[in-house]
Amino acid sequence: MTRPTGYIETAADHAMLRVLLDRYAWEIDHGTPEGWSRTFTPKGIFEVPDAGIRVEGTEDLVAFAQTLQALLPDVHHVMSGFVFDVDGDRASGRCELNQFMARPEGVLASQQGWYQDDFVFDGSEWRLSHRRAFTQAPASAVAGRVGEYSAAYFAAVSRFVRR
Repeated sequence: MTRPTGYIETAADHAMLRVLLDRYAWEIDHGTPEGWSRTFTPKGIFEVPDAGIRVEGTEDLVAFAQTLQALLPDVHHVMSGFVFDVDGDRASGRCELNQFMARPEGVLASQQGWYQDDFVFDGSEWRLSHRRAFTQAPASAVAGRVGEYSAAYFAAVSRFVRR
């Protein structure tokens, strides 16, 4: 059985987009702020529309990741259900997001939702140009035990709020 023209290239693009998003999660959870920022283009944007958070460009992406890692250690991002649409050197995608925080009393589910992404192939690799995080219950990030652990983080990232 023959495959349509571009089948292998599409499969390769999808695989490399997954590798990018795996690196994104690894870097923000266990790596470095600089490594996380390199998953974006130099003018890349990370946005949480429900919270009014918009982080743009390498310098601010690094600062945002430093804040997250300092104030919310042991947070883990789990992504699944990847869907990609590739069109040449541009792509869009979406995937499920589940975020957990490990704390002395146990592992707390801190966020649930999805990402909506725009990607650019820069000639050698795929990078995020714009990532939007949507949560299904935004208030849950600031309520109860999760809210207690997250309060300092949300206060610190308020400098990235643009409403």
